[in-house]
Amino acid sequence: MQDPLRQILYHSRAVGRLETSSILASSKRNNGIDGITGILLSDGRSYLQVLEGPEASVLSTYERIYADPRHTDVRVISNHLIEEREFGYWSMELREPGQVSDDAVFRLRRRLMNFDPDLHHHFFDGADAE
Repeated sequence: MQDPLRQILYHSRAVGRLETSSILASSKRNNGIDGITGILLSDGRSYLQVLEGPEASVLSTYERIYADPRHTDVRVISNHLIEEREFGYWSMELREPGQVSDDAVFRLRRRLMNFDPDLHHHFFDGADAE
């Protein structure tokens, strides 16, 4: 039997200087091996990340992230089983403010509509200026 798919969406604050390029490189390498896909958003102070994939892999990856000293105030926004991936094409992608909006960011924006408006505002208002 195949491991069920799990998706975790979390928010955290960065400790010290953001290291998005090294985080993205290690995420792509490790996530490809573990079958995890997702998206990482950074505004220069905080991270918003979706992890999805086999349940055991997602949970162990989240535990590793939670213990990572580059993050603080790690807060799970949603954590549930899914039927199919929303970010299935990406081992991990980074979006920073000012980048052009795309379908994956649209899906993430739609998911956040029911969550804390401050969190939604923090990552999206003004970031998608055409």
